[in-house]
Amino acid sequence: MFGFPVPTCCGDTEQDNSFKSSWADFYANNRLRHVLRKAEERHGVDHHLSKLVDQTASKVVPRLLREGHLKTDTNEPIVPVLVHGDLWSGNHGRGSIDGGEVEEVVFDPSASWSHSEFEFGIMRMFGGLGSVEREYFGIKERDAPAGEFEDRVRLYEL
Repeated sequence: MFGFPVPTCCGDTEQDNSFKSSWADFYANNRLRHVLRKAEERHGVDHHLSKLVDQTASKVVPRLLREGHLKTDTNEPIVPVLVHGDLWSGNHGRGSIDGGEVEEVVFDPSASWSHSEFEFGIMRMFGGLGSVEREYFGIKERDAPAGEFEDRVRLYEL
């Protein structure tokens, strides 16, 4: 299932992590539409923005993420993986616990069980995260259709 047992936050926006069996459903409703609702609660309704989010959730998401369309690099259906959810250079540093060895750390997660490529949206939006993408794709190929990877990343930047 895509989601997480408890709400998390991305910045100061609480994320709806209620479980869904479909990645497209989770992304459209628990991310795009949920963030729009939170923005409307804080700033009022923007009809133009509402229409754009609805078009994205009802047309773009099914086009790129629909059930059975996304396949792993081994041609299997995608499965949920645990992601950080807000992985960018501002949530990365070096530190230690209790005076131990200084090491690379990431913090401020907005964790969820999501599509494995979801992280690349936030990372790219803020300029990447070093060699993470290159290292990742050295271990696992882009999911299929690989030619839509850049479109998925742009969608995940929203």
